[in-house]
Amino acid sequence: MATVLTAAVWAALLLVPAVVRNAYFLNGMILVFIYGTAAQAWNLLGGYGGQLSFGHAVFFGIGAYASTLLLAQAGLSPWIGMWAGAAVAAGVSLLIGYPTFRLRRHYFALATLALAEIVRIVFLNWPLVGAAVGMYLPVRLMNQSWAMIWNTKGPYYLLALALFALACALVRLTDRARLGVYLRTIDEDEDAAQALGIPGRRYKLLAMGLSAALTALAGTLFAQYVLYIDPSTVLDPSRSVLFAIMALLGGRGTVVGPALGAGFLTLLSQYGGGTLGGLGRGYDYVLYGLAIMLVAVYEPRGLVGLVERLRRSRGAPAAGLGPSPVASPATDPRPGGERRPLLVVERLSKRFGGLEALRGVALDVRRGEIVGVLGPNGAGKSTLFDCVTGFLRPSEGAVRLAGEGGERSLTGRPPFWIAQQGLSRTFQLIRVFPGLTVLENMLAGQEHRGEPLLQAFRPSPPEVYARALELLRLVGLEAARDLRAGALSYGQQKLLALAMALVRRPRLVLLDEPMAGVNPTVVERLRQHIRAQHAEGVAFLIIEHNIEVLMELAERLYFLAEGRVVAEGPPEAIQRNEEVLGLYYGR
Repeated sequence: MATVLTAAVWAALLLVPAVVRNAYFLNGMILVFIYGTAAQAWNLLGGYGGQLSFGHAVFFGIGAYASTLLLAQAGLSPWIGMWAGAAVAAGVSLLIGYPTFRLRRHYFALATLALAEIVRIVFLNWPLVGAAVGMYLPVRLMNQSWAMIWNTKGPYYLLALALFALACALVRLTDRARLGVYLRTIDEDEDAAQALGIPGRRYKLLAMGLSAALTALAGTLFAQYVLYIDPSTVLDPSRSVLFAIMALLGGRGTVVGPALGAGFLTLLSQYGGGTLGGLGRGYDYVLYGLAIMLVAVYEPRGLVGLVERLRRSRGAPAAGLGPSPVASPATDPRPGGERRPLLVVERLSKRFGGLEALRGVALDVRRGEIVGVLGPNGAGKSTLFDCVTGFLRPSEGAVRLAGEGGERSLTGRPPFWIAQQGLSRTFQLIRVFPGLTVLENMLAGQEHRGEPLLQAFRPSPPEVYARALELLRLVGLEAARDLRAGALSYGQQKLLALAMALVRRPRLVLLDEPMAGVNPTVVERLRQHIRAQHAEGVAFLIIEHNIEVLMELAERLYFLAEGRVVAEGPPEAIQRNEEVLGLYYGR
């Protein structure tokens, strides 16, 4: 039904020039499509990737100026010049994005806003592009299709509609492919995404390059339509804000949201200005701002959320814990002999100014072994995990992980690279992606090592879906696969976090207090799943305050206090150690 309705809408839009002769309306629709293309382009980066850019006027202006310069000075058709402008804009975006993506959220937004203003000032004083006077397109080429200049609105309407369709198709492709899942994980929690092996900067740069190219194409068409450009027209920072507001008001991170936002705001501005503009200056802007405020307050998810609210039926309750197979006892999956070290931590230290959180910590985890880390609050246990997985850089010491080609140093490596070497982790505070469905959370955890960039535009392979569903079945969450993760209970989210860490079949899993805050039923479930995975050869390093669980699961324990290893050995020996008892229980 949705497909038929979508096709009918596009068919109706295609027939508009044949049945509508109102030039004022056609002008509004052309601007809707041009601005809608730019809003969809912004949506790729700001909607899906969560990178709030206020610098897209730069790419809009590059597209406008590049094609105009090539036409006016080199006689090159805009049909070619538009792609040259898109390529230049994409290249500039990568140069901008590589350093600025070190910044996050509002810092990135401020950096792009400053950049847009700098570029505008440069163009205001650059004689090659006409400086403040601007540039006129050669009207002597009127009604020559190769020059993309006409004196009627029909061709512009169809061309703008085609470009808008291209933008919507690209966003729809992103939404349904791995790239959409990856970008949404980066938006919700970039650190958690990196812990799954997702290289955040790589996909943010991809989104920014595509976004810039699309915005430049819209800029070219705008220049060809208005036949005159200057910095205040195509490079004004307010244009960047307009593209962002259209996507945000319509519903960012959706396919139809920017289209709704562009149509609503553009037509409201055009018809509101025509109706109220005669009452005095600014009345149309009052209406414009009031409409934005009402939608934003009533439904923060934008017009898409408003539509969903109107048609939403009573939601289904979150699924409960389903049946879970009984795990076999934890056994060494290898037939015998001494197991070789898998993870080696040597003399690891971490200082925060004058505070020494870790002091010469040394430990190892052997293949197929379960090792526990015990200690009072503030002992440095989570800091140890952050240093091992790359979220903190050690002040001293080394971390090595055995691999197929020998040992690899993890020291100073980024978290996503470490995750791709076969090491997975969970966090002390649950870090699933609440806005994604349970199944999408699982798909985000697939193997990313050696994943070609273009594969991001394809769905996950069938074997990944099968692995994800198998793990969801094991943890009793298969019935909740289509629910948003944020709708799960705390215990269910704990189970989901464990399942996500296991999707790519890691050799070593670091669990940070997996039993904390959950009821005995979930504790038993988690214990069973750990033992079942251990029986398949997965090694575990577990931080846990539940001593009973560690006594049952762990083959060896390390006791940390004040940032150092106080004792190491079998659980029974640690339990009888007087120094450990004194530090842990205050005896």
